[in-house]
Amino acid sequence: MRYICLHSTHMEIAMKTLLCAGALALAVGGFASAANAALVQWTLTDVKFVDGGTASGSYVFDATTQTFSAINVTATGTEGIPAASFSNTCDGSNCDAYLPDPAQNMIFVPADTSDLTGKQVILLDLQSPMTDAGGTIAIKPPEAEAAVTVALRNKAFSTFCPDATCSGPGAMRFIASGEVVGRAVVVPAVAPTPVPTLAPWSLALLSLVLAPIAWMQQRRQRAVAKPARR
Repeated sequence: MRYICLHSTHMEIAMKTLLCAGALALAVGGFASAANAALVQWTLTDVKFVDGGTASGSYVFDATTQTFSAINVTATGTEGIPAASFSNTCDGSNCDAYLPDPAQNMIFVPADTSDLTGKQVILLDLQSPMTDAGGTIAIKPPEAEAAVTVALRNKAFSTFCPDATCSGPGAMRFIASGEVVGRAVVVPAVAPTPVPTLAPWSLALLSLVLAPIAWMQQRRQRAVAKPARR
């Protein structure tokens, strides 16, 4: 019947739409996962200064673009040194204290870098570069040498910037031990976009509307096909 054909066609279109939408959602989800595959969150673990203080927190590093984000690092205080928090990094444009290998050497600074005079910063020097594979990387311990020599070989310490652009370190508070542990950032799955479809009651109502139309159409066709009486 004509109604059955119309109903079947409608269902076929709806199914094709659903399948296309599902495929698109899977493609978008796969693209989003691939785009974020390089993001790793690194957590400071058992990080201790030589004076007994500690540093903790985490940051996200993209090994592909060599960029940091979501920086949330803190250091406890000790006699003469207040506690501090760091949510930014030196990238060469906001301060002079820039290290050429951010995957292994990094400088975390306060949020406001417009004038770093007298502000505390923390530098980490890792045993190996961070990669998008994550894992555990130890922080280089200080060496038993003169402070100036150690400063050139080891960047794991906190210090106070002597000027607005932090052009060099002040008195250094060395990190004795610790590591950073990296785990892949979990990206929420992309929910598929719902495709509007007719509810069962809507299909039933559509059937009631189309049935009389189909019946009338059939009657017209029969009337046209019937030979005229002589």
